[in-house]
Amino acid sequence: MATIFRIVSDLPPSPSGTLAERYAIGRKLGAGGMATVYHAVERKHSREVAIKVLHPELTASIGAERFLREIEIVAQLAHPHIVPLIDSGDADGMLYYVLPFIAGGSLRDRLAAKGPLAVRDVIRIAEEIGGALDFAHRIGFVHRDVKPENILFADGHAVLADFGIARACRVASTADASTTSREITGAGIAVGTPAYMSPEQAFGDRDVGTASDVYSLACVVFEMLSGQPPIRGSTMRATLMKQITDVPAPIRSSRPDAPLAVERALAKALAKAVDDRYRNIAEFIAALRLDAESPARRSAIVLRSIAVLPFVNVSPDPENEYLSDGVTDELIDALTKVDGLRVASRSSVFALKGKPQDVRAIGALLGASEILEGTVRKVGDRLRITAQLTSADDGRLVWSQRYDRTLHDVFAIQDEIAGTIVNTLRSTAFADLIAPASRRNTDNIVAYNLYLRGRYAWNKRSQEGVSEAIQYFEQAIAEDPAYALAYTGLADAYSLGVDYRSVPVSAGFERAKVHARKALELDDTLAEAHASLAWSLFAFDWDWTGAALEFRRAIELDPRYATAHQWYAFLLASGGRIEEALIEGHTAQELDPTSVSVRRSLAWLYVYSRRYEQARYHLGRAIAMNPTAEESYRVLGLTLALEGQMDDAVRVLREAVAMHGAGSYTTASLGYALARSGNTEEARALLTGLERQRREGYVSPVALATLQIGLGDRQRALDWAERAYDERRGWLAYLTVNPVVDPLRSDPRFEALVKKMGR
Repeated sequence: MATIFRIVSDLPPSPSGTLAERYAIGRKLGAGGMATVYHAVERKHSREVAIKVLHPELTASIGAERFLREIEIVAQLAHPHIVPLIDSGDADGMLYYVLPFIAGGSLRDRLAAKGPLAVRDVIRIAEEIGGALDFAHRIGFVHRDVKPENILFADGHAVLADFGIARACRVASTADASTTSREITGAGIAVGTPAYMSPEQAFGDRDVGTASDVYSLACVVFEMLSGQPPIRGSTMRATLMKQITDVPAPIRSSRPDAPLAVERALAKALAKAVDDRYRNIAEFIAALRLDAESPARRSAIVLRSIAVLPFVNVSPDPENEYLSDGVTDELIDALTKVDGLRVASRSSVFALKGKPQDVRAIGALLGASEILEGTVRKVGDRLRITAQLTSADDGRLVWSQRYDRTLHDVFAIQDEIAGTIVNTLRSTAFADLIAPASRRNTDNIVAYNLYLRGRYAWNKRSQEGVSEAIQYFEQAIAEDPAYALAYTGLADAYSLGVDYRSVPVSAGFERAKVHARKALELDDTLAEAHASLAWSLFAFDWDWTGAALEFRRAIELDPRYATAHQWYAFLLASGGRIEEALIEGHTAQELDPTSVSVRRSLAWLYVYSRRYEQARYHLGRAIAMNPTAEESYRVLGLTLALEGQMDDAVRVLREAVAMHGAGSYTTASLGYALARSGNTEEARALLTGLERQRREGYVSPVALATLQIGLGDRQRALDWAERAYDERRGWLAYLTVNPVVDPLRSDPRFEALVKKMGR
């Protein structure tokens, strides 16, 4: 029940007399600010009930007649997620009301037992309670006391209790009040609970409206995610003042895996001014659903989302694949620039290439309400492109068109398709969409598609993929020397090649910086170029400030560029700003949900935060998306070893070593796990092999340092760590957070190394 702002020490005795004649009174279930609650059995129908008996001072203040009249009104509420009122009355001077006994406990009980809830459970509970509030609001009722104690669980479903009781107390007690802004001044009571009160309610406004319940439900959602309400004070009155003046911290500062849409929805629902909040509960719930974990339930009207599937090459010549990819990518790029339209990333849709699925399943997978697909056929210089737009909700064909042109018209066709799609959506649900402006980085079709091929190869995150990518990007630049995006691709390939090609760092990163700066020289508004330069400044130069500036500039230019968020997360993590890093990492994952690389990056961030269970979850998702990616197995093996699950770690790492593309890092990781499991003989044999390999070619000192840490040889591990410093290996950027190096932390040489890193 609602809370009294002064402590009530004298609770009423157990009900007796006329009330006891109708109900077999059992144990006391609890006592709140307004009432004492008893478990009872209704004698006539033998059903369990909860009887709430108002405290004597509250009874005296309200008056029985007005209270019972108001209770009679609210008893008319009938909704599946509202606990109904069974009975009410005046028994020997005590006002009471009767509710069904809900055996599933309250949300407060669940939070106390389990702590913060999974995002999907939070959304479901909010939907159910939101439905109850929306129903009541539409017929004129405001709850005024939405809080975890008043949310109960019946057969697993959330139901809202005490609906209208706060209203009954307020109406009955203020009917004759003429000089006060407090709702029940005679008893020193303000109806509501401070931690969940809206600012206007805390201020003492008498006629709070439905926006107050929006605020209170947002407080509950915040607490379900973080474990604490958004506003807390040392006393009840301090909490009231904070509700009026303090702005809550963003939810992802305490719950990094909360979707960005949930953070935005909570920020709006918790606005201090009524006019700045959602107009109603339904709008708030719709905003919470946006990007939540149940994409199949999303509404097209709410989402404004589209996925452009890879157009299919139906030309006689399979080499024309580059052209169909180019059409796809150009359409993605054009639609991404439309304000208010969410577009599935290229990595996400290209992961589905060659895997036919029902459009409804694709919509659920990518969180898209509309699916654009088509074909490209080239014969000589003639070109035929077909395109169709389908609703992912019901598979209904929304629009289709065929274009017969020459090859030189391909960019014009792409512009026409993008514009037609926006016009089509505008004519149905999205009236405020603005057609995309054409802004290409090149008009050379061959160069553009060589770039696309390079990015596809680069995203393989393998030695062969990086080598292929460099060739494609260089060919693209040969076709168009002013093609800035191709230079960013070349920069990324050379920086990534440091790890995947096992080459000395300086040879890769120096070239990477040259190409990134060339891209910026050609176009300094290119987010990709700023991110490429930032990565080199971070991982090679260890210029923390310069890298942060470039990353932030990239995100400012294109907030939807997932790679910028992904890499910026590593910079933040390396400086110990783990929670901020997790926010950026999860943002990248939301923007590019089927990217194996992003999932693996999230796992590393959780490893650095020593939350190994979450790391294993994301690695499991990465492996499910690409079972042949050796790196995912390597990181999983290391994670298991750090957890102390040595048998599983060794098993996974043996699998990784046997996979195509496994290199010295994987061998060293297996040696690390073997040594920690007690199999030092095999671990030393692997070490000998790596040392021999280094004499004949190149092996990163990071691999050797990792294996020596496993063997417990701290001085040899530090020797290799110092060699890694001389070679400027990016591994050292994470010295302060990487749990693998924990055994070295107490050594003065390690402390000196950290100091040299500027950490």
